[in-house]
Amino acid sequence: MKRSVHLFASLMAFLAFVVPGGCSKEDNPVKSNLPSEAYLWVHFESDSEKVEFEALPKIDASGVEAIQLSEFVDTTLIPLYRDKNDTVYDSRTLFAYQIVADDGYSASGTKGYSDNIWSHMQLGHILTTTRQVVYPDDKIDLAGAYNVKDARHIYIHRKLNLEKPDSTMFVELRSIATAQITNFDGNLENAIPLKDVVLSFVDSPQNYSYNLRTLDDFGPTTSMTWDQFQTGYWLLTSEKTRFTDTSLVGGAYKLRVLESIQIIP
Repeated sequence: MKRSVHLFASLMAFLAFVVPGGCSKEDNPVKSNLPSEAYLWVHFESDSEKVEFEALPKIDASGVEAIQLSEFVDTTLIPLYRDKNDTVYDSRTLFAYQIVADDGYSASGTKGYSDNIWSHMQLGHILTTTRQVVYPDDKIDLAGAYNVKDARHIYIHRKLNLEKPDSTMFVELRSIATAQITNFDGNLENAIPLKDVVLSFVDSPQNYSYNLRTLDDFGPTTSMTWDQFQTGYWLLTSEKTRFTDTSLVGGAYKLRVLESIQIIP
């Protein structure tokens, strides 16, 4: 009996020498089940970032591991807006989101649908093992074209909402030709003519008046005629509005975080 005990002890000592710490979790961490291609590229302005699935929180999507799409666009990338009253607003609502597959497919580029908005990103998810984008029918009614397979990229584009009393749409600024105007510092700057944003939605613009609203619902107290509105621009570097009509002065016409153009019959 003593011999057996000694032999067992010797064998354990030998194994400890050959395979030190063989049962340590630190030396043998549990490997992730995520595939090597488990990441998305997020493109914003002139920067691109590779976002690994490993770094993001997971959810259970009907028994399948997934990541909420909004997790890929945090407030480090697009900071929150804080107004003069110290009220915080989510600036991510100012943008449209184009999800593109490995093969270049996207709902907007391939099928002609509008890009996603921020509320879509909060309701949709991506399956971690297949990179299939899913917008659950019980949460949102979107066309099947938005359920991108083998998703690889999220492109973030600045947009402006166009609001009529009975309808709303948005226009991505990248779709509007730029002009150069003199900014508030007296230098030429690339800008988007606000009239061209409206003309993508309105056939007879002279029949309407116009107003502007920011993310925190600030803007002029009175609406503008079409002639006045045509002098307005969105400065792409300064990120504020500028009107060349000398009657449109003051802070209400130098707006930051511009969110929408109101089109009033």
